[in-house]
Amino acid sequence: MQTKTDRRVVALVFLIALAVCALVTKTHVVSWNDGSRIATVDALTADGTFRIDGSPFAVGLGDKIRFHGATYSDKPPLLAVLAAAVALAVAPAGVSLRHTPGTAIYLVTLFTVGVWFAVGCCYAYAFAQYLGLSRSVAIAVAALTGVGTLALPYATVLTNHVPCGACALAGCFYAVRARDGARWAAPLAGLFFALAYAFDAAGILLALAGAILLWGAPLRTWLLVLAVGLPVVALEFAYNLRVSGSIMPTAFTVAVWKDPSLPFYSPSMQAFHVFSPADYLRFVVSLLVGTKGLFSFTPLMLVVGYGLLVMVRTPGLPRRLASAIAATTLVYFAAIVLLQNDTGARNFGERRYVDLFFLLCVAVGPALASVRGPLARLAVYIASALSVAIAALGTVAPFGGAPGESGFAFGLAEFAALYRRAPLQAALDVVMLVVLLVFVLRIVDRAFRAPRASTVAPRRA
Repeated sequence: MQTKTDRRVVALVFLIALAVCALVTKTHVVSWNDGSRIATVDALTADGTFRIDGSPFAVGLGDKIRFHGATYSDKPPLLAVLAAAVALAVAPAGVSLRHTPGTAIYLVTLFTVGVWFAVGCCYAYAFAQYLGLSRSVAIAVAALTGVGTLALPYATVLTNHVPCGACALAGCFYAVRARDGARWAAPLAGLFFALAYAFDAAGILLALAGAILLWGAPLRTWLLVLAVGLPVVALEFAYNLRVSGSIMPTAFTVAVWKDPSLPFYSPSMQAFHVFSPADYLRFVVSLLVGTKGLFSFTPLMLVVGYGLLVMVRTPGLPRRLASAIAATTLVYFAAIVLLQNDTGARNFGERRYVDLFFLLCVAVGPALASVRGPLARLAVYIASALSVAIAALGTVAPFGGAPGESGFAFGLAEFAALYRRAPLQAALDVVMLVVLLVFVLRIVDRAFRAPRASTVAPRRA
């Protein structure tokens, strides 16, 4: 569906997204979450093993497992393997985790997570184009997906949520193309859904969107998806078996994994705890509008909700796609509520939403193409501006704070500390935020002014 000009726009989207990441990517370990992966990268490049016992980055680390006398990261290995490839590529220049850790951490993060962030923005643009939306609207979708969600803060550190979310979006894009008759797309759909799982075990839930999109497709399409995807999943199972004695994710294997937040531990304990009904209700409120709130940290999701309604009212592909996005989001949200074991997690917002944001933002395009009236447009401007500002604040410190402390409070405190020790850098950060806000709002304004139909152009479901 893309023209030569469209490919140039995709390349530009990629470069701009990667450049944004280059400005904010961290040069140091900020949490156990990314530290656990950095320790694996260090072990792979320095010692040629997944065992992190000898890595200096494993000292004081909480996110780890013990199996047969050896210590491993409790994270899926794919991101660390990709980061190790980057580390080996820059080693001839004298860059290494043990000799130039700041530069090495920056480069392995930028050219793994940062690249996937840029790839996700490109697929956001491509999806909007495939839905029949104008180029201006598609560019706005890509921009808001990248800098208007918590994908940006978690693209600054070596964590798996951005790659998982980008792969899920790519998988859905190719599932749609496969259903519309592109035979080459089915293997790519299988590959990207499998990669989403390999990056983050919770990514298995995102395959639900692909299943809904492919429902009713020929058996041959399903077989092609499975033929490519299952070997990747099998490799993940083999790794889990090797380091924990089970094919399940290590957090489910209580014999090797210890929740570092618990004051005591026994192998008979469940990996995930059972709470009271009142606690679950409190979790729901917190995850929607509270200290981990989907809407409080990303007001853009209100625009997404409107966009989903527009898509549901549009026959064909938009309606099926809206069903896939909504069903997957509900299942994923229920899993966070019911299966969480880190209710006091010290993250900016709810980091696991990042797995969903790329897919959810598909609905931004139909919303922008359907908004009418000055008040409705003003509401979109406000939601977009707030989301961009909040995401920018999250880049200051995506991890940290006291258990249960609001990410807003901790982020503002960290920015104040930055201002005290480096006032020039803090001032430059504010200037960059203002420039980013102006840039994004102009893009949204151009999307409103672009010629468009009253509804999303329907395609075959």
